[in-house]
Amino acid sequence: MKIKIYAVLMICTGFFIHAQNAKVGIKTANPTETLDVNGSSYTNSLYLRNPGEPDKTGGHFLATSKNTLDLYDPALESSGLFNYIKLTISGVPSTGIIDYDTKIDATRFLVVVHNYSFKLNNGSTQVALDYGANGVNDNKQGSPNVNTFRSNGTWHIRANFTNSTLQRYSNPDGTYNNFKVDLYLMAYKYLITKQNIEDNIQNLGGTNGSTQALNKPSGF
Repeated sequence: MKIKIYAVLMICTGFFIHAQNAKVGIKTANPTETLDVNGSSYTNSLYLRNPGEPDKTGGHFLATSKNTLDLYDPALESSGLFNYIKLTISGVPSTGIIDYDTKIDATRFLVVVHNYSFKLNNGSTQVALDYGANGVNDNKQGSPNVNTFRSNGTWHIRANFTNSTLQRYSNPDGTYNNFKVDLYLMAYKYLITKQNIEDNIQNLGGTNGSTQALNKPSGF
């Protein structure tokens, strides 16, 4: 029994010494970091040691003793932290897009509209807005209402104009339903935790806000 215990202690001691002077790999024979896990990992808590600001000299995205976060290298991973998506939706009616389900998981990603454009289905940019119908109140045009929102666990998109309809610049017709919307999206992958900030409503009382002092949101 003593011999067996001694052997186990020697093995554990050897592993500890090796770990202190080299790199440890799990499911990889050629570890590239102090601990290199080739596969998924699971933990209840993850602590970063002073992550600080991004460091452009690195190739990985991890916390280091340099008080930095090294940049993510997409060539080393199968799923990007920042995903750029172009979504083209054709056959859009004059009322625009009210609720389009992207099917992107809202619990794993944050999706925002980076840019957008409205065209005719043939690619022409001869698109105008009409406040009313068939030429009524053409001098009034609503504000763009292009954004993403969460619904039933996924990200949805709306792309229209408040109190306005899309019209062909030439030969306008309020029933025309052949517009094309190009949406350029950014999908940010949730890494560790996220802070939900409550909506903040402020009344400037008719001033320009230059002397307004807002309370700092919780978590900042």
